[in-house]
Amino acid sequence: MYRIGRSRGFTLIELLVVIVIIASLAGMATLSMGNSAGRVWQKEAQRLSALLQLVADRALIDKMHYGVVFEQGTYSVVHFEQETMTWLPLDTVVTGRRAARFATHELPEIIRLEVITEAELPSVESTEFAEETDEDRVIPQFVALSSGEVLPVEVAMYLVENGDDVRGATISYTSLNGLQLEWQADEF
Repeated sequence: MYRIGRSRGFTLIELLVVIVIIASLAGMATLSMGNSAGRVWQKEAQRLSALLQLVADRALIDKMHYGVVFEQGTYSVVHFEQETMTWLPLDTVVTGRRAARFATHELPEIIRLEVITEAELPSVESTEFAEETDEDRVIPQFVALSSGEVLPVEVAMYLVENGDDVRGATISYTSLNGLQLEWQADEF
């Protein structure tokens, strides 16, 4: 028999719990889909900072001079070859996992890299190895010496939207202050 009378429904607390769960899931979905370009830019700035620190550490450990060459949209690690007095790509010396870490890295098109201050290296024009032209010679803007000293460098990495820089990060490295990563204002 059917019992006529009070039918059981949802209580107010049960409805509130369901609403809170749905709102939380919607908020997480919105955050995960929002501004992926900003996250890419942040990861690239952190990646470059970590690479500069790794290069400085490897120079001291390997007792070799290492450098980083910044070009339009890419950067790569080089080492100094004593016999020829030239900077060569690192993949000529190392293989395997280490070479992959130091391989040339291409930046996404939404990121612009600018060298503000670069290492000042002595000229090799007075040596017998100066037969290369300036166009052929690789000259790193960041240099880590085998003694543990780092020649000062300052690099800016910008997030570009619609042809304008909308966010920036400055990475600087000196022997005195070490590595510093400064995030600039979100909009400038």
